[in-house]
Amino acid sequence: MSTIEVTRQGPRPAIRLRPAPRREPLFDDERDPASLPSPDQLALDWAHLMAAGARPATAAEPPPPVTRTVVSGVSADAKLAVRRFVKLCVEVFNGYRPPAHLRRFSQPREAATVVAEGLSGAQRVAGVRPASSGRPRPRRPAPVAVLRLRLCEPRAGAVEAAVVLMIADRVWAMALRLELHEASWVATALRLI
Repeated sequence: MSTIEVTRQGPRPAIRLRPAPRREPLFDDERDPASLPSPDQLALDWAHLMAAGARPATAAEPPPPVTRTVVSGVSADAKLAVRRFVKLCVEVFNGYRPPAHLRRFSQPREAATVVAEGLSGAQRVAGVRPASSGRPRPRRPAPVAVLRLRLCEPRAGAVEAAVVLMIADRVWAMALRLELHEASWVATALRLI
């Protein structure tokens, strides 16, 4: 389908609408090169780049097996744990929970730091909310909202997250790290920026 846009300066070039490809985008679990074989892919000859002492591979030798050590994607348990912890932090920032509730979901060594950061966040939110300046205060102040959540699992049993928060007309960032300790996810770091 083609269209032509007519303006005061004259017609503009046609805009062509093309159908979307029938393939879906890649998922994290499909990043292995063997999962997407392509017969049209050209093989690159790297023999000329090899060191003089190295022996070039011949066509009869099979390629070495590909070994992966990087965890691709984030496990479902880690996603659920991060979402629950972020929800708990937002409830603390909004004043629905006391910051001490973060202690139960923190590693004992870092619990004081995590609780202190939660208290600091709650105080910052209270300071950002508009004070009554002759106008009647709304019954419920604007709550802290999660705009975006990005997860990364650098190794099995550890997940890091970056969260974009919004309060009133301001945007903040929060970073956190959860680790799997005795079959439960606990916070080891929390930073509100």
